[in-house]
Amino acid sequence: MATRRAILGHLAVGLGVVATGAALAQPAEDAAYVAIETAANTGHSRALFFASSGRLLGRTPLDFRVHGMAQHGQAMVVFPRRPGNQMCVVDVVNLEIKRRLTAPFDRHFYGHGAFTRDGAYLLTTENNLDTLGGHVGVYDVRAGYRRVDDMVLPGAGPHEIIRAPHSDVFLLALGGLETHPDYGRTPFNLRDFRSQIVQVDIRRSEVLPLGHWSGTEGVSLRHLAQDGAGRLVIGGQVPKGRDPTGSVLWVVNKGVPQKVETEGRLGHYVSSVAAHGAQALVSSKVTGEVLRLVDGEMTSSDTLDGASAVALSDRFRAQSGFRALDINGQVYEADRGAEFDNHGFALSPMITL
Repeated sequence: MATRRAILGHLAVGLGVVATGAALAQPAEDAAYVAIETAANTGHSRALFFASSGRLLGRTPLDFRVHGMAQHGQAMVVFPRRPGNQMCVVDVVNLEIKRRLTAPFDRHFYGHGAFTRDGAYLLTTENNLDTLGGHVGVYDVRAGYRRVDDMVLPGAGPHEIIRAPHSDVFLLALGGLETHPDYGRTPFNLRDFRSQIVQVDIRRSEVLPLGHWSGTEGVSLRHLAQDGAGRLVIGGQVPKGRDPTGSVLWVVNKGVPQKVETEGRLGHYVSSVAAHGAQALVSSKVTGEVLRLVDGEMTSSDTLDGASAVALSDRFRAQSGFRALDINGQVYEADRGAEFDNHGFALSPMITL
């Protein structure tokens, strides 16, 4: 097995690993958080691996703009911002890219995915470029991430997908907006789209729409997280051209959806949602606010320029804006000419770098 010093001392060309000099001189620490930093001049991202202390452990450069992430064991998949058609598997032990996957010719990814409980399958949210309908792609991890299934969703614009704890039932935010990359990000159905949450049971190959809620008219539901009590925290966005009449923040408790009154602090735009235990964090890069919820109720807020990525775990609380990342009170500045992107990721506590 390679030593920690050998792994961190490895410097690769192109899409390789970059270890920080500070990491070589310090005792080993677990990687707890992954931030995505994107360069303005190229639009390419790199994954930054941090300890819960806020110390940078290493970087993995990518040649596309990264959006969301998913992890099981040593494998972390980075997904592209829509309408990207490539995703990469990164080994979180040595930070190297192990596999690159391309969407089918008539699909693009929607920036998010999730593993089954045993890590045997990866689910991805996708757009069908012929019908503009939403799909879930299913990949067999043990067969080299071979695509083995394609589940049709009851609408367009699937975005974030998460797995419910201790099961292989998934929940995804179906944003409802029909788009095609040939026309940029302009929706074709802006006037009459509807959004909803969809349940996907991968073992039974079942897709269950949870229905449209009153008060979500004109809101595209995008992001979601589930807290320790099973409450689902859901964030949406009001697209340009629609009147901001619906609520962009919801909590579903025991199947009952409730609006969260935010007093305009989110500017009709939720960038990211995270939850752990009784807490949840909700960010908006439009207003620079990060809201803290406890037991589904808003309790406090922080201000951060361009507030976007948020993450929670037993070990840390992380939030980032355009230029600054705060991990447990330790602040890391983005490199010159780069900004932190919309999402970060809390790694499972299993590795030491």
